Amino acid sequence: MNLPRALLTAIGLALCAAPLHAHDLWLEKNGQRWTLYQGHRHSSHTGAETLAYGGSFVTATRCVDARGGSRPLAVAGTAPWTAAGDCAVLLVEVSSGYWSKTPWETKNVPKPEAPGALRSWLSRESLKRLEQWSAAAAQPLGDGLEIVPTADPFTLKPGDKLVVRVLRAGKPLAGVPVAYHGDTRGETDADGRIAIRLRHGGIQLISASVETPLADGKADVEIVAATLQWELPQ
Repeated sequence: MNLPRALLTAIGLALCAAPLHAHDLWLEKNGQRWTLYQGHRHSSHTGAETLAYGGSFVTATRCVDARGGSRPLAVAGTAPWTAAGDCAVLLVEVSSGYWSKTPWETKNVPKPEAPGALRSWLSRESLKRLEQWSAAAAQPLGDGLEIVPTADPFTLKPGDKLVVRVLRAGKPLAGVPVAYHGDTRGETDADGRIAIRLRHGGIQLISASVETPLADGKADVEIVAATLQWELPQ
């Protein structure tokens, strides 16, 4: 089926404006065992509470204990991903690979494998859960995209504001949209900072994403997303 050029252009513009990460990542803890989930259980977006992912979804981990010691947890395994560790801060990096959007569907394949693709991207995400406040929690744990709180978030209550910084390779990023449970609350300033008002107790999710052009022939852009998670009393 051939679509008019004007319609294809309109679809392409809509795709560029549409968010490509409409699900959340979060970690649940049982004792010292962690389980990673993705879905819409804690999001303002509609959709399934949890979404399945493959055993190779998790690509890297970093567990930092209360004394500042750091070690990786197991990566490969069954889905959902689970691992044991006494972590004051746990960083989990994931990737769902290449995606391509055509006028008819979105497929989990590189652009050359999706005839008529209007837009394609490589998806990478990370989730950092704070279990307790420490010096490590106030610093980025790696060179990727991260959200770092500027104060102890466990001392806050609903209605308070938390100032966070969005960093990549340890450097602040300006003009990055930041969301609270899927609702965009504004953009970072020149120092990568933004104040987010906490709306409720329980699980807290603050997220941001950036995209950069790709020249690998498999996708137009790389989209990297980061989420900061912690919990407050209900």
